[in-house]
Parts: sequence; C-alpha cells; structure tokens
Amino acid sequence: MRKWYEEPLRVMQYNLQVADTPGMDAAKIARETEELACNAVVMNVGGIYAWYPSEVPFHHVNEFLPKDRDLLEELITEFHKRNIRFIARFDFSITDDTTYLQKPQWFARHADKSPYFQGEKRMGNWSLFLSTCALNGYRNEAVALPVMREALTKYDIDGVFFNAPMASPCHCEKCRAKYLETYGTPMPEDETSWDPQWLSDCTKYNIGNVYRAIKETREEVPMILYYIPYSWKGIGFHIDRDSIYDRYQTADLICTEAQDVLSRGSEGIPRTAQPILAMKAGMRDDEAFRPFGIIHSCPGMDWRHTGLPVAEYLPWMAQIPASGGVLWHSVTGYPDTIHDKRILQAIDQVDHMIADTEAEMDGAKNCSEVLVCWDGDAKAYSLCDALLKNHITFDLMQDYSVSLERMKGYRSVLVPDGLLKNKAIREAATAYAAEGGKVLVENSDPDTTLLMREVLGVREDMSMGEYLTASYMRIEDAGRCVTADMETDKLALRGQVTYCHPVEGAETLLTLIPPFAPVDVTGRPPERASIPVPKTDIPLLIRHRYGKGEVLFMPFCLSDLIGEYKLFDHYHLLGNMVDALLGRRALEVSGPSTIHVTAFCKEDRQLIHLVNETGERPLRETVPVAGIRISAAIPEGKSVKGVRATLEGRELTCEVKDGRVEINLPRLDVWQMIVIEYT
Repeated sequence: MRKWYEEPLRVMQYNLQVADTPGMDAAKIARETEELACNAVVMNVGGIYAWYPSEVPFHHVNEFLPKDRDLLEELITEFHKRNIRFIARFDFSITDDTTYLQKPQWFARHADKSPYFQGEKRMGNWSLFLSTCALNGYRNEAVALPVMREALTKYDIDGVFFNAPMASPCHCEKCRAKYLETYGTPMPEDETSWDPQWLSDCTKYNIGNVYRAIKETREEVPMILYYIPYSWKGIGFHIDRDSIYDRYQTADLICTEAQDVLSRGSEGIPRTAQPILAMKAGMRDDEAFRPFGIIHSCPGMDWRHTGLPVAEYLPWMAQIPASGGVLWHSVTGYPDTIHDKRILQAIDQVDHMIADTEAEMDGAKNCSEVLVCWDGDAKAYSLCDALLKNHITFDLMQDYSVSLERMKGYRSVLVPDGLLKNKAIREAATAYAAEGGKVLVENSDPDTTLLMREVLGVREDMSMGEYLTASYMRIEDAGRCVTADMETDKLALRGQVTYCHPVEGAETLLTLIPPFAPVDVTGRPPERASIPVPKTDIPLLIRHRYGKGEVLFMPFCLSDLIGEYKLFDHYHLLGNMVDALLGRRALEVSGPSTIHVTAFCKEDRQLIHLVNETGERPLRETVPVAGIRISAAIPEGKSVKGVRATLEGRELTCEVKDGRVEINLPRLDVWQMIVIEYT
C-alpha cells in the first residue's frame, strides 16, 4: 500500500493569527475545509508560538489558547473524522525577547554582536521577536528537538512542515568556530566574502538534527522542507540553490513557492514567480514524490488580508497541477476570518477541477520533447520562457545530476549560455549528438566553446568581441529554416559575440551585421541611418552534423535578449530553431503564446494540459480563447480509441489524419485537460 502522502493531495495551509484563536470552532473549520475539496491541512503547531500547552522551557505558548480544553487535539480529531490529513507547521527561526534576555547565546548576531530584531515596528501590544542562530540551542537540542518529540508523542500528527529553515547570517562565537573548522580560515567580517555555501551548510546542519528527531520519535511521519530551485541573492551575499537530492537526505517531501508578489509593482514580479518552472525545477529525475507548489492567495504579505485578482489567481493555481505538482494553498486565517470570500471561491473552484483530473494524473509521467540543462540562472529561465511561449513541451535536467541516459529519452537537448563550463554536460551532450541526438547550444564564452569546437562545428581560432549595439542578425538563405513566418531579412541583436569560423561542411544560417552607428547617435541625423556594412561572414548561428546527430550553435546569448527585451522575434527564433531540429513536433498547439502547454503519458493514454494566461498581467478578467487546435502524433502501433475534455464542460471535435489526431477545442477559459485514449 502507498503511504498517505503518495496519494493525490489538495493541501490547505491556514496561517493562523493568535488573536483569532478564541473564535476557532474545530468542527466547523474541518467541515469547511472538506467543502473546499482539500484532503490535507497545514496548521501552526509550534516554534514561534505553541498552539498547545507545551511543557518545553522557552517554548512560547499562545496566550489566547483556551484554558479548559486542548484546541489542537480537537482540530486533529475533527480533521481525521473527515479523512483530512493534519500537517503540523513549525518555525524556530525567531522567538521572543524574554527568551533572548535569558538565553542571549541562542540568537544570531551582526558583526558588531547586535541581534537581528524582527517586527519591532509592528503596531499593537506584542512582544519583540529576534532571529535565532541555526547552530545554537534554540533551533536544536534546547528547544526545537524536544518540541518536535513532545508534539509528535502527544498528538496524532500526520506530517511535519518546517517553515523558514534558512539560517540567518550570524557572527556569534559558535558560528565563527564552525566556519574555521569547515573552511580552515577565520570567518570574514564582511559577509560578502563568506563562502557561498556557508549559510546553506548551517541550514543543513540544523535541518538534519530536526529530521533525526522526527524519525527517532515517529519514523512514519514525513517531513516537508522548502527547496529553492533558483539561485538566491540575499543582502550582501549569493547562495546557489541546493541539490534537490541533498534536500531529500533530510526530508521526505519538498515544497517550493511561486509567489505572485504584485505588491512589488507590476514590473517587479520576480522571475521565480512562474509555477510551471518551479514545479519542473523541483521534480526529481524519477518523478517520484512530486513537489508541492505553494500559492499564496494574496498579492503580497503587506496585503495578506486581501486576495489576488481572481482572474490572475485561477491560472496561477492551475499551473501547479497542470505541471505535475501538488497544489498547496496558503491563506491568512481560517474561513471565518477570511473576509475576502473571493479567495475561498477561487480555491473551491480550482480544487474541484483538480479532483476531476487527479485519477487520470495519478501515476502519469512527463512526455516532453525537449530537455533543458538547468542551473537556476536567468539565462536558462529565459529560454524556458521562450519554450513555454512557443508551446514546446520540456523538462529540466539539473546541472548536478547530468545523465546521458536521461538525455536519450528526449528528441532534443537545449544547453543555455554558461553551462558548457560543466564537464558532465559537455561529455553527455557530445555523446548524445554522436548517437543521433539533436542539440541546441548558446555559448558566448570562447574558452568553453573551444572545449567543444568539434561538436559545435567551429575552428580553433576564435575571440570575444566587444558589447554590440545597433547591430543585427542577417538571415542567410540557408537560415530560412529557422526564420519561418518571419518576413524580414534581419533581426535585432545586442550583446557580446564570440567571433569564430565554421569548419568545412558546417552551414552558417545567421551572420552578423555590425553596428551602423554608436547607440547614442543612431537617430541623429536619421538621414545617415544607412548600414555601411550590410553583410559579413561572422556566424551567429551554425548548423553542424556531428556523428549521427545535429547541432545548432549560437556564439552569442539569445537568452539575454529574450529576458531583457521580450521581443516576439527572439521568442519566435528560438521556437523555429527547435522545430528545425525536431522536424515536426509530436505535439503541436495552435493558439496564443499566453497558453501554457504541458503533456503527460500514462499506460494507454496521453494527457494534455492547457492553462490560459491571456491578458495584461496582472489579469483583471478572464479572457477566453476560442478555436484552439491540437495535433498529436499517434504512437506507433496504436490507434485512437477516444478523445475527451475533462474540465470546463467542453465538447471536442477531432479527426485522425496522416498518423495524427487533430483536435479542435472550441473555447478555453482557465484550464483544460484533454485525454487521448489509445488501443
């Protein structure tokens, strides 16, 4: 039998406010959670506040708890009556000033030894909180570990969620000694000079202790831990993302967030805020234990008591299950205290849609056509964004888990700029191409290009040019295969180019048109805007046959252009490059670029998800899309048994033609899953 957390889940996290505790009716909350179609719930249990009568010294008990009954026991009992699993949330990253006054050695310190104050400007009659040190007693043997043992022994908790696990920068004596022991050098006063793995190492130390405490107490209880799938920049330092497999050393499940932080301004939405990519980056190679995707209901923590625009919220949530993840709602309060009822209505709508798809999706595997080498950097993100906009299905391969065998499961492999520095990627991509694979590489660095020159089809002599503006890519006759439907002879170019020469037999598809003027005088005077050198033999895109395979090589950074300027031509160019390698996609979708497409296979069927984000972000209203066409190649030896839409009550029309099933979807509002059954 499968463990409970291997079954399909729909998770609700109630971020409880202590002042609302007296109004909590356990039976009513459980009933309303069930009505929202959630089958797992996350609630505060310990750490910052204990939501039960804890006997562990320095564990701050919620002052608003009822004195004559055990509210936590009531909640767990009522949830279990309705077959809703209870996940206990713990957060030991901060605690109150009364503990600090008694145990100051437990707290994180600035270089001047002052502590980190948290929320000191908050209005109201609240105690002061301070950040705790990841290596000291509060987060470990003095408080956190006995709290875990106490809660798991006393209550029938199904799972543990460890919130805010990242270590705070700390200059205390214990951290200084550990730094010296770990790296053989004294801890620098300047945090920007710290080893980039230091805070990650501190986090792993603390998490490992907590994980062991859980397993020693109740081995069957899973621990859920954050995973950051992107490189992370903090104040004065930079931390590379952890290996997902390192995370699984001290956790049974992982979750990641895709925050739609509109309170930063419509232009300030972080690149991490893309649920599909967050799910793909959080997926293990074996696709076991699909990641949780946390979606906050609010447009930012400063507006946490209001909801996202429903038109924005629905497709944001739908991207999680549509990309194979487990949707985890995060709301402030519980239903009686959530006065913006649009939040609950949207959750109810999407959860019931998930319930209609999860039987089909249970056990399904990704069946994407392209594999993207992934390092969590902006360049890889931009290329993935272009694949999404072109409706090209893809998966991610982490740069620390490179596998030739995994590459062979895809029709094409994409290597973003900078990743050729990874020896394992170079070797796997070389072997993949030699055996017949199709590889698309962008790389602007001459040194790493030199290491793969035989595969990329360039000669040994090459050099890096200056940063170019007012320049173009010229489309050569041979390059029409990558500029289909683009009625122009040139495309905009900026950035650095590796000046190289193709080897004999390699085709040059795009060439450089050098700058026609310095950028500050391109419009002065317009009468002198003529291009003095309209053609060179400097290649910008080379097609080269290598072994049984084929390689397309860009000696410049197309991903930078996509990320910075978001011109349609650059998105279109990347899509055409992939199509030139694939010949024809196994799955083709005709519709606006704002429709996200993902695909899964299961036994005798294919599952195609379409999520509609049409409109100006943030979406103010749902903009339905009509007349979407889907063309899917029929697997060899199979015939089509039936085609159906599972959501939004749509009727499909389809026909089988030339080895493909052609489907017409009359209308897409938010999310649709199409099932193609084969015999």
